[in-house]
Amino acid sequence: MMIFAIVTIVAMHPKMEKLEAEKAALQKEVNEMQQDNLALADRIDALGTDDSTRQIAREQLNMVEDGQIVYVDTSK
Repeated sequence: MMIFAIVTIVAMHPKMEKLEAEKAALQKEVNEMQQDNLALADRIDALGTDDSTRQIAREQLNMVEDGQIVYVDTSK
């Protein structure tokens, strides 16, 4: 019986090592995704601010604030 237990443990060792490596890789992926989620949550929070609204209006909608001078490059 003791020999059977030893043989079983020895036979399963490579599989256990493979599973541990897979577990470590998956944990690394989970950690990276959690960091991405935190960064996205920060961006979402920032989108609700007045500064963010102004930046989007300027960059995506080409809007300007009152009193700003607009220069147009006519060479294009």
